[in-house]
Amino acid sequence: MSQFTLNLQCSPSTSCASTSQLPSPKAMESTTAPATRGRIVLAFFLSPLLAPFYGALFFAQPWALPIGLLITYPSAILFGIPSFLLLRRHRAGRQWWAFAAWGALCSIPALIVYAVCKEVPHLESFTLLNAAALVGWGTFSGLCFWLLGVAGDSPLRWRDVLDMGPPSS
Repeated sequence: MSQFTLNLQCSPSTSCASTSQLPSPKAMESTTAPATRGRIVLAFFLSPLLAPFYGALFFAQPWALPIGLLITYPSAILFGIPSFLLLRRHRAGRQWWAFAAWGALCSIPALIVYAVCKEVPHLESFTLLNAAALVGWGTFSGLCFWLLGVAGDSPLRWRDVLDMGPPSS
């Protein structure tokens, strides 16, 4: 967290004036832990997988997993990588809500494909509620990306994610 100080300067010869000192953007970056390259790669690999996996699992539709993967990974490559590079330069780029919003925006191509497909067997019709659920899955993916790749400062390894024995130190 950055520190915000408020100084009140009063002297007999001058009136009281308040001056606020905000830390510079470089100082703010130094107070937040940098995301490691390995965590970012892991997040790009796993977060597009989670939405179709949980969608297929929760709705008991195993056929939805490969279709979801065909939509989420290209969307992550075409929209997620440029979005991440843009967020990395922005002041609010390490905040959870920024990744949730970009995850929702990255779900728009899937939403368009869903709206264009009229009646597909085994697929519910396009409604406002189903569209909101799809955007919700995109938001979930963005939050998962933030949790895996950006939040925290400890290294995250495949061994830790897949629970393959005790964590290495």
